[in-house]
Amino acid sequence: MPMSKVETHGAAGWTAQRVLILALLAGLGELAIFVFSAVSTALPPLRRDFPGAPVEWVISVQPLVGGVLTPVFGKLADRHGKKRMLVIAGSLIALGGLLCAVPAPFPVLMAGRSLQGLIAAVVFLSYSLLRDIFPSRLVPVAASISVTGMGVMTVVQPFLTGRLIDAFGWRAVFWFLLAYAGAFTVAIAALVPESPVRNRARIDWAGAALLGFGLGLVLLGLGRGSVWGWTSGRIVGVFALAVLLLLGWVVLGRRLAEPFVDLRLLGARPVALSVVSAGLISGACGLMLTLIPAMVMVPRAVGGSYGFGTSATGVALYTAPIGVCLLAFGYVAGRVIRVTGPRLPMAVGALAVAAGMAGAALWHDRPWQLLIAVIVYGAGQGTAFGAAPNLIINAVPADQQAVMSSLMECGKSIGPSIAAQIVFAMLAATAVGHGATYSGLGLSLGFAIGAAIAVGSCLAAVLLPQARSAVSVPAATATAA
Repeated sequence: MPMSKVETHGAAGWTAQRVLILALLAGLGELAIFVFSAVSTALPPLRRDFPGAPVEWVISVQPLVGGVLTPVFGKLADRHGKKRMLVIAGSLIALGGLLCAVPAPFPVLMAGRSLQGLIAAVVFLSYSLLRDIFPSRLVPVAASISVTGMGVMTVVQPFLTGRLIDAFGWRAVFWFLLAYAGAFTVAIAALVPESPVRNRARIDWAGAALLGFGLGLVLLGLGRGSVWGWTSGRIVGVFALAVLLLLGWVVLGRRLAEPFVDLRLLGARPVALSVVSAGLISGACGLMLTLIPAMVMVPRAVGGSYGFGTSATGVALYTAPIGVCLLAFGYVAGRVIRVTGPRLPMAVGALAVAAGMAGAALWHDRPWQLLIAVIVYGAGQGTAFGAAPNLIINAVPADQQAVMSSLMECGKSIGPSIAAQIVFAMLAATAVGHGATYSGLGLSLGFAIGAAIAVGSCLAAVLLPQARSAVSVPAATATAA
């Protein structure tokens, strides 16, 4: 069955209006980097201002809330409009910035950070909307750039965050987030057209609750396992409840004529492998960005076989090439996808990520060696991240695009959490000096594990069918608004 497709009127190529629309949607998605990395940098002064408070939850609460609400926003977007839900998400993120920026008790700060969990919805709603309002020939490039455009913030964020905190204090980070999210959201509301695609199926709220809270508990367990203890009663209880909720969601979904998520479509080979491949590559990339600072900031006299004694600002010299590669190779991936489909760029990109991480594992005695590995890795990340949204676009009907894309984003959140727990447990086991410093062998093994995960992503992409049309699964009726 051919997939539903709605295209904008007018010329089939790039116009000034379409360039502006893409810039606005990709620009709002830039906050995906900022809401995590910048706030992580602000943790030390936050601890000073909130002594005794569980400040680490400022980081943890964002992906937890995102895991719970992301599928709900996807389903609502398919039913009520992708632009509408994108504007709501952007507005709530801006409100979250305001709650964090104003002097207030710690629970208010936590409420603000919870709202910023909706940044995950911004990413998939953007490329889902582009599918509906852009001509087919422009969608691969536009969808790629809407995701890999975050390369700009990858380069700028370390310098911007440092300047804001040093000059104005940690609250300046949230004032900036408020202004940025507010400006882009207003511009999107005024200038970006709404998708005419609608899925008029009723919303299964029981299924939404089971799926959302089940995913949230999985993320909670992964995030707190090392703190509470992996065999503690709390962690066992969290994962047990998560399994029960997710099993309940599956059972309910099989019994309903209009479930929250079409399980036949989710279980179809193109969709399932797309989610797996995207989740694995996100896990590998999360490890790379975590292990680079751990490797370069340690003085050689302490690290022994590794370490350059780089400052926190100097780390940006190793991560900036990744941002540049995200932009460049995301565009290249989009161009290639127009000819080959997304399967080949996803596999090649994942393989390049594996090669870069393997290079970092084996050769890191000199800065130039690590930089070469970083550039190879960055080229792979840009290619794979540019291909990932196109995988799900090719695999699902237009009227189920947002909810299926939301599940891919959940997979991309769970992948790094699992990978980080595996690697940091291994690093702790191989640490030296009473656990104060990671060993060179431990870091090399960490990069090697990331390379293996990326190879898994490549294999999942290779196993995808070559067909470039949506899978033939009966979908709910799509109607034009």
